Amino acid sequence: MNQSGFQIEHCRSNCSKSACEWNDLLEALRTKLADLKINETLEQKFHPILHHHLPKIGLAGCPNGCSQPDIKDFSISGYVNPLITDAPCLQCEVCVRSCLEGAISLQPKGISIDKDRCLSCGNCQRVCPSGTLTRGESGWILRLGGRVGRHPRFATFIGKVSTIDEVVEWVYKTVLDYMENGEAQERLTHFLERKTISV
Repeated sequence: MNQSGFQIEHCRSNCSKSACEWNDLLEALRTKLADLKINETLEQKFHPILHHHLPKIGLAGCPNGCSQPDIKDFSISGYVNPLITDAPCLQCEVCVRSCLEGAISLQPKGISIDKDRCLSCGNCQRVCPSGTLTRGESGWILRLGGRVGRHPRFATFIGKVSTIDEVVEWVYKTVLDYMENGEAQERLTHFLERKTISV
């Protein structure tokens, strides 16, 4: 059993697909949650503490979600919106071919991005040779309440934040609420089902 009282799964280091650098966020989460002494609360609720009792956090550097964040209690995924600059487009269509969502097209007036289809993964910005596409707004997509098991469900979208501190505070406050208000024998996933918790 994890002696920290929580579990964090993350994507591999130095991934070329990562939209946001997540190592600092990982360390900040570990430090902040360690202060809560979650294990002591779990020991009061469950005898013995089993793997499925641990609050689980999935941390991904991009929307690809290789660390499977959307089936965790807390889903955190990095994103970076593409920004169209004034740099002349070479009309090479490298960005068009790089977009797995088909969100980019080359129009007579230049690049067009369908925001409804774009996942903000950063692929197009990495391959653009002219600088026509570059990094725009970036941050973290937050989802809550995912799980597997007997009654699986995907995590529900909560919102977007731009800083590591905002992510850490969201997770911290949610876990603290569970520790203070969760019922006996109540897992975090069931606590989240009966509560509405927002950023």
